[in-house]
Amino acid sequence: MDAFPYGGLICSGCRDLEPSFERGMSMFRLDQLGEKLIHEIKYQGVKGVLNDMPIWLEFVPEFAEYIEGAVLIPVPLHPRKQRKRNFNQSKWIADSLAKAIGGGTWVEDALVRTRMTKTQTKLDLNERRKNVKNAFALRQGNCLDTERRLILVDDVFTTGATLEACAQALLKGGFPKVEVATAGRK
Repeated sequence: MDAFPYGGLICSGCRDLEPSFERGMSMFRLDQLGEKLIHEIKYQGVKGVLNDMPIWLEFVPEFAEYIEGAVLIPVPLHPRKQRKRNFNQSKWIADSLAKAIGGGTWVEDALVRTRMTKTQTKLDLNERRKNVKNAFALRQGNCLDTERRLILVDDVFTTGATLEACAQALLKGGFPKVEVATAGRK
């Protein structure tokens, strides 16, 4: 596994997207092993895979440093999808990161998905952008300090459309800067 920092390097997805998030990092590339890990978590609900998070972070200490001390905000599922699936893989990943890192790093469910969207897996970049446009909002009554360092957490960075839509919701909510982190990247 290798971390790939987006800060300083511009991935092809970000060149196309021109993101409003400040910077981002993925823990590993979605090679055969990475795809298997994500598939087990996301589609089979194998939360136990994340018990190895401390070991994953040993392989990519720069990822742990990047996350340390931040408020981790998982990309939310629509309530209907959450009930059907019975878990949110992004929340699981954020929780396991916060537990492994400690040191003032915690998870806050600061966003809500305001409408049901279709799966992004078979959509191209433009379709993905349209699909998630205005699909997220800041959760009413959240108590986040706008001066805190916020990192959106998702399972995979493919085109960045979902993370971009979430970042825009946070920026509209008064947060001056948003960063992103994912377990894997395409």
